[in-house]
Amino acid sequence: MKKKFIYLILIALSNCIIANAQDVVKTMPSMNVNPIFIGGNLVIGGGAGSFQLGLNPEMYKRVNDYVDIGAATNLFFQSFNPTISNGLPGVSSRSFQLGAGAFTRIWPLEKFFIQIQPEYNYTWSRFKDRGTEGINAGASRSIRFGAESLLAGIGYGTRSENGMTYFSVMIDLFKNPNSPYRDGYNRADPIIRAGFAFPILSAKKKQP
Repeated sequence: MKKKFIYLILIALSNCIIANAQDVVKTMPSMNVNPIFIGGNLVIGGGAGSFQLGLNPEMYKRVNDYVDIGAATNLFFQSFNPTISNGLPGVSSRSFQLGAGAFTRIWPLEKFFIQIQPEYNYTWSRFKDRGTEGINAGASRSIRFGAESLLAGIGYGTRSENGMTYFSVMIDLFKNPNSPYRDGYNRADPIIRAGFAFPILSAKKKQP
């Protein structure tokens, strides 16, 4: 309950920051246009009977030269089919993950940013024993669970009115063992992402 309470407070604070961002940055220099961007990144991996496919679409608005605010989704599929070892095929698994979150990117330097992203992910997993002998042969089971996360980290990128490319490294600051960003010992795994974005809508500022 304590973690969920902290998570809700962070979401509320993020909403307050977003609601007041325009007023806070009125005196800061800004670009001639403030476009809305869409983009994200794709993850493909596998080996030794495993396969992973991930997609992280995002949409964000450039508030000014120093701040971006937006929303992101998290789609991830993973399968594992064990190879036969000592005549035993083992247990295969399939997992699907769906998540959503909001983020703020702060650019203290031209090409370096700090990102904070509260996020919630829901996971569905199914396991099946591929053995042909024993009481568990052919047995299967499914589990479902959700977890809140608070991602934070730094990144490097180039941004302009025509688009953006970036590389970032983040970790989950929460310690929920069901988080997809923590390992079996509940240690934070690094979240490494590289992606791109391009503008879909821009509004030119009125001339004084």
